[in-house]
Amino acid sequence: MSSLIDLKHPYELKEIKSIDEYLFVLKNILRIASQKNVKEKPNGLSIPVRWSSLHEDFVVDFGSSKPRDISGIHLNNLRLHYAETSITSNSIVCVLNKVKNCSKSGMLFEKYNLKKNENRFFNFVVDDDKIYLTGLYNRCQNNKRTGIYSNKNKKSVLIDNSEEFLNLVKSELDFIELPETFFLSEKYNKIYLDFLGKIENEILILNESESLEVFFKLKEQVYKTHDKNKITINHYLEILNRESHIKEKKVFWFLIYHLTLMFNSILLKSLNRANISNIIVYDNVSDEFIKIVSSFNINKIKKEKYLKAPLLPMSF
Repeated sequence: MSSLIDLKHPYELKEIKSIDEYLFVLKNILRIASQKNVKEKPNGLSIPVRWSSLHEDFVVDFGSSKPRDISGIHLNNLRLHYAETSITSNSIVCVLNKVKNCSKSGMLFEKYNLKKNENRFFNFVVDDDKIYLTGLYNRCQNNKRTGIYSNKNKKSVLIDNSEEFLNLVKSELDFIELPETFFLSEKYNKIYLDFLGKIENEILILNESESLEVFFKLKEQVYKTHDKNKITINHYLEILNRESHIKEKKVFWFLIYHLTLMFNSILLKSLNRANISNIIVYDNVSDEFIKIVSSFNINKIKKEKYLKAPLLPMSF
């Protein structure tokens, strides 16, 4: 999604001081997911669209402090900012043309006060030949942009993404798709106990040194006190693939990343539909969007790798 919308992995919700504390965070995510339907996280590029009185037109605004976003990106100035054949350019052209050519767009923007408040925007996600709408949002202020105040330094806040709202918008913008909704097929306490059971049985074979491999039993590690020096997801991948060594100071964040993927895998398999790879759990109390993904996208220097959820109960 757009950088305007803060999507966080579970381990990014707060400063994690212990594995026990992190397990509580994960259990709370399950509780939230059990209270309301969770939404599909569409793949693709997010295109935030607002109204511009300067151009008297619909524009794309990625929320940065660059002049292009402050003024608004529209079809007449697009080539100044992006190569015509780029994915971003093609996505912007697709969305803006669809919005402009829809006879009810102007009325819709007035209905939801986007023409009076240019900090409001619809967030579209372009995925191949589909255009999804994820909701209506309001940009937050910073030292260079106007917007509503956020004491959490958020880039935007959600106004509405309810089923009723999305269906009303779809009745006016017939070109959009809506993210699917899912629910947990079992009680969240049972899912959490299943997760703890997986931790009990999870064993990895890792390299402790060039010549020494070790059976890494999660149940023996999760409640130990470890050095909390943060490692990157790339480094976690290297340790898991035995391209790097596991050291005491790396264990804490190695566990955080590994537990995250284990948890995500179990949650996704507990939904009422099979083969779901990415969802969003929204916590209206903290106003946080939590992304539950089946794999981390790892950007290497030369190529992109995908780290998939660990096999359960034993990984090698």
